[in-house]
Amino acid sequence: MHYAFDIGRFIVRPGRALIGLFGRMKLDFSALPILTSFLRDHKILVSQVLSSPIEGCADELMVLVFLDLTDADIHIDELLDEVNKTGYFKVLEIINPITEGFIVDTVSAPIVAGKSRVIMLRDLGYRQLLTEIRKLFGTGGEALLYHVGFNMGLGFAKLHKDLADKVGIKDPAKIYQQISCMMFQWAGFGRKEALEISSKHAIIHVYDSFECENGRPSIRPYSQLVRGLVAGTLVELFNRSFNVTEDLCIAKGDPFCRFRVVSR
Repeated sequence: MHYAFDIGRFIVRPGRALIGLFGRMKLDFSALPILTSFLRDHKILVSQVLSSPIEGCADELMVLVFLDLTDADIHIDELLDEVNKTGYFKVLEIINPITEGFIVDTVSAPIVAGKSRVIMLRDLGYRQLLTEIRKLFGTGGEALLYHVGFNMGLGFAKLHKDLADKVGIKDPAKIYQQISCMMFQWAGFGRKEALEISSKHAIIHVYDSFECENGRPSIRPYSQLVRGLVAGTLVELFNRSFNVTEDLCIAKGDPFCRFRVVSR
């Protein structure tokens, strides 16, 4: 089974009293039970909680918590005092709502994945980007998307090789299956599965491609960016050139996108 996961870092709840806390939490078995018990006793609801590791610190996490204080029987100053007194938490910043019922993380900047900076581009943004490139430049736009995807794949594969080296995976095929495919899903591009893969050929399925769902309905395979991404990743991992074609595509009504890969 697969489930959608909201990483929004904002809450919209009209009529509710919202507050955000950003700080450090000790990695201790007692920390979360103490916090949840305290919040329950004071009728405070947890609306969202996210944590992040701290580089070079193995016993603490950075934590972002959005709380609903609508029914709380404690003032925010008392709340902060009590939380800090536990010794498990240190509140570094208070995030106030923009307006009643709307709060957003205004503390985290930049946002990162590991040591790499990331941006969040919602579907209304990336769909316009992909559509306008094709609309303005036609087949030239498709070639541009493939070129961009290819170079993205080269860069991502370098990160995947670095990760593989840390966990002891050496075989390029296993790096692709166990890291590249997993990180493709992690990034929200879709779900990728390598049914067959070697230095000579591969068959790769992509489910729910973010690019091809934008191309419905189409009479031909639609992928250019993801096709380039597949090619660039494989080139970097195997250190040889590949031809990548898409013969099944969700844009033309198939249940998934299928890429056939052959070495040159």
